[in-house]
Amino acid sequence: MSGSSTPVGPPKGIVAVLVSVGIFIALLDTTIVDIVLPHMMASLDSDIYGVQWVVIIYFLGSAISMTAVGWLGEKLGHRNTFLFGTGLFISSSAMAGAAVSLPIMLFARLFQGMGEGIMIPIGLVILYEAFPPEEHGLAMGIYGLSASFAPALGPTLGGLITEHLEWRWVFYINLPIGILTIFLVWLLFKNPRNRENTSFDFIGFALLATAFSALIIFTGKGQEKGWLHSDFIFTMLLIFIFSSLGAIFWLAFSRRPLFPRRILGTRPFRLGLLTMFLFSIAAYGFFLLLPVFLQRVHGYTTLQAGLILLPGALLSGFSTTVTGLLSDRLNPKWITFFFLLATAASCWVFHTDMDTPRSLLTLDYVFFGLAVGGVFPPVTVLTLNCLDERDIGDGSTLLNVSRLVAGSLGSAYATTIMTSKTHAYFEVLSNTLTAGSASLAELLGAMGQLQLGSGYFNPDSWHIFAASTSGLMLRRATSYAYHTTYIHMALFCIAAAGVVLLLRTRRKTRSA
Repeated sequence: MSGSSTPVGPPKGIVAVLVSVGIFIALLDTTIVDIVLPHMMASLDSDIYGVQWVVIIYFLGSAISMTAVGWLGEKLGHRNTFLFGTGLFISSSAMAGAAVSLPIMLFARLFQGMGEGIMIPIGLVILYEAFPPEEHGLAMGIYGLSASFAPALGPTLGGLITEHLEWRWVFYINLPIGILTIFLVWLLFKNPRNRENTSFDFIGFALLATAFSALIIFTGKGQEKGWLHSDFIFTMLLIFIFSSLGAIFWLAFSRRPLFPRRILGTRPFRLGLLTMFLFSIAAYGFFLLLPVFLQRVHGYTTLQAGLILLPGALLSGFSTTVTGLLSDRLNPKWITFFFLLATAASCWVFHTDMDTPRSLLTLDYVFFGLAVGGVFPPVTVLTLNCLDERDIGDGSTLLNVSRLVAGSLGSAYATTIMTSKTHAYFEVLSNTLTAGSASLAELLGAMGQLQLGSGYFNPDSWHIFAASTSGLMLRRATSYAYHTTYIHMALFCIAAAGVVLLLRTRRKTRSA
């Protein structure tokens, strides 16, 4: 995306505030929704298989629209593109807040994600244009601050809103802020645009969008539908294979591909993309399941769960800022490697027992937040440092698309592992209620609290006991399933750390 040679418009401080507000509300919705998923399941008559798509489809919409932002910015101008993305985001937020069924919610979240996918990269370009070259580091710091603290505050803010209003207000809160932002941006910003006749690779865009969608549907619906026993899932697999091959062929031989071929021809860049992809699977899979775990297994309210997550989320933002600064001074390869292993360790040791105290859960998430927040900046610097200045924009887009697609896959994969393992552990526990076992002791304790009557069979008490037995075993099976899922997430981080070791770095004097 090219900009005007001379920055015009309002003072850079006003630009920074307005763009940061837009970025903040867009990125807030990546985490504020996670905390209210259990409430959505009841209101929208859905289960975990269905409600996971509220998160997945947001990432998918963002990934798809982000690939077209460069061309859109050249055609409409950067201000108008930002306004278009913000308008799409807040109108879809209104639809999501009013949704009365899961299909309507998913439709709204798809377009809400597309709005976010337009706002984030074009907002970065506007900041880059508003600040002089010697202050671009400051501009990126302002951008990074919004990008760090919006996801950090999401769970707590979502819990607070749901506790005092209802879950629909996590969407409605975007409307007044977004409308005010649109009005001020339209009134104050200029709209520089590229006057050259640029063309858009619609075929490449369509093939990539189809491949992304088919892969995510295959992963997200596979367990529910029975994998390849389902004609629908088998069809999705075929669509993914053929559209992926078509995209590879088109991008390799098209005269004007969606992305310059020289970028993907750079080995360090490819390895950096793979690192971000593997790490994002783990990070977003963990983010999706943890709020549900706190509310369903431990019985915390939405606000209590948000408060448990708050210290770790804030320290994640702090860690992001610190490692971004360190990546300018130290080798980002070893920073990335260290924090990937730390993330893997935090997933592996995270306590999922039913009786884990609240303080220990908070401490576990502090460890995870510090570790996961420290990965994103150095892996970004590591990946983009190998590119020429002219390719930074396209490289950043590809890196973010990789993150978003992996986030969708990670959410689907984590849900699949958790649900399948819950059923498996429940069956095992049902078959191992032997004398002297811990499970039987718990059940006998529950039975002792019931009024079974004396000398006769009491059907009501028996039904209560049977329900208590099933519920207790299900909670324990679910806690075991969460532990197994988190180990899977740790293995993805270890794999990403292994990819980092293959990278050969060269120092550049470019600001993080």
